[in-house]
Amino acid sequence: MSRCLPLVLLLLPLIGCQPPGATLPTLRPVKVDEAAAYPSQEPGIKPPILTGFLPPHTKSLLADGYVQLFDGTSTYGWIKTGGKDSLSVKENDSSHRGLTSDKTTDWDLMVEHRFAGIRLQFEGDELTVSEGNIFNTSGHSFSGTKNSRIVTGIRVRPHVHILPVLTESDWKPVAGASEAKWSDGVLELTGGVGMVESVKEYGDFILQLEYFTPVRPDGEGINSGLFFRCIPGEMLNGYKCQIFNSPPDEYYARFIGADTGGILRQHVGRNVGAKDGEWNYLTIAARGADVAIWVNGIQVTDWTDKRAEHDNPRNGKRLQPGTIQLQGHDPEMTILFRNMRIAEM
Repeated sequence: MSRCLPLVLLLLPLIGCQPPGATLPTLRPVKVDEAAAYPSQEPGIKPPILTGFLPPHTKSLLADGYVQLFDGTSTYGWIKTGGKDSLSVKENDSSHRGLTSDKTTDWDLMVEHRFAGIRLQFEGDELTVSEGNIFNTSGHSFSGTKNSRIVTGIRVRPHVHILPVLTESDWKPVAGASEAKWSDGVLELTGGVGMVESVKEYGDFILQLEYFTPVRPDGEGINSGLFFRCIPGEMLNGYKCQIFNSPPDEYYARFIGADTGGILRQHVGRNVGAKDGEWNYLTIAARGADVAIWVNGIQVTDWTDKRAEHDNPRNGKRLQPGTIQLQGHDPEMTILFRNMRIAEM
């Protein structure tokens, strides 16, 4: 486990625990908007905004780096790894939503968050939670009985957040037509197509940052992005985590992955309603061919690059380290970045 990136795991809460013999609480299936929870990967389709999810509740928790592994509406990000039952999302009498087995007694199911590796095991009368291979529980485990029946919140905070914030010295001077200004730890990019590039190269990593895109007078959204595993020194030749809170309709006809948190041209991310005119929070994690992205604490991307290997991620799968690049997109664009932290796995 020495190579793992430790996190704090909070289960909030294993509710409804009752003494043996007590009446089990009623569980009701949660209606899932399939188009929002699992958006189509076909071009030309605009994903609806996912509503009813479980955010980390407060800006302070987001600022502290917390993300959810359960969105409150779907099993997104979770896979079955054993047992006879199926995984469900249900709501109890207290209107708390959670992950549970499709059976009410004699559980037999094991599931795992595909990227984080956190494991839930529903077995007999017991629910156990095991640490993952990348995300872990810092030596703690959590258990309940079948009277609990649902796990209502799984919130993690990567240790990347305790690392120093990346400063101007961690980035090379801006390239291209863009202008880069640093003030009190905030990077402002304006002026046209260009980028700032990290001094270091990263392969497998977790990165957290905040970005701000102003509301434009013409109502159009701000198009930008964060590129990773880039070919060092080359302009924007990397995987692109899209930053575009409100793309125009025609943009969806041209590209998949148009919304914030999607992988442009490769994977459609879920739309959780990130807005211009306010600070938004990004968590980007890459491990081998797997990429997971959270926007404002909700996972929007769970993707494996299955293409043949290639030096340029625009053309194929790149596993070797590369730089991080922050994009200046056009002359009318302004974007701010702050509180940027990164840790290698």
